[in-house]
Amino acid sequence: MIDYFALLDQPRAPWVDPEKLKQVFHQKTFLAHPDTAPSGEAENSFAQLNEAYQVMQDPKRRLHHLLDLEGHAPSSSGQTVPQELHDLFPAIGGLTQRANVLLEKITTASNALSRSLLKPQILEVQKETKELRGKIQGLSESSLAQLRQVDSRWKKNPTDEIAALSDLYFTFAYLTRWSAQVDELAFQLSSH
Repeated sequence: MIDYFALLDQPRAPWVDPEKLKQVFHQKTFLAHPDTAPSGEAENSFAQLNEAYQVMQDPKRRLHHLLDLEGHAPSSSGQTVPQELHDLFPAIGGLTQRANVLLEKITTASNALSRSLLKPQILEVQKETKELRGKIQGLSESSLAQLRQVDSRWKKNPTDEIAALSDLYFTFAYLTRWSAQVDELAFQLSSH
C-alpha cells in the first residue's frame, strides 16, 4: 500500500493543512507531469500523486487511509449511525421520501396547470432541503473541529486515538453520503 502522507510530504496525522497540502501537490505534479518529465514512469507517478491528493484532501478518505496504515482499517460490520447524527437520519429519510413522491407527481402531471399547482409543495421541499444542507454543513464543521482536537492528542499517543478516529471516519462517511443525497434532491427539484 502506498503511504499517501509520505508521497505528499505530510506528517502521518489526522489533520493536514489544506494550503500546505495543495502547495506540495502542485510542486510534485509539476515535476511528475508526463509532458515535462522525461521518464516513462512519469504518467504513473502523476496518477499516484493525483490519487494521493484526492484522498488527503477529503477527511473521510484521509482517515480511512490513516487507520488502514495504522493497521485499524474501519469496518462497517455492526456499525450504527453515530449518536450525534441520530436526529438527522430520520430527517434525511423523510425528506427523500417526500421529494421522491413530489418528483413523481411532477413527472406524471399532464399539463402546465397541474404542474403549477405543485409549485407550493416544491418550494416547501426546497426550503426543507436548504435547511438540511445547513445542518449537514454545521455537523461537518463541528466534526472538522473534533478532528483537529484529536490531531493534537494524536501527536502525544496515536494508539489512544484510534477509536476516536474510527468514530469520526463513520461520521464523515454518513455526512458525505447524506450531503450528496440532499444535493441530488435539490438539483432534481430545481429543474422543475
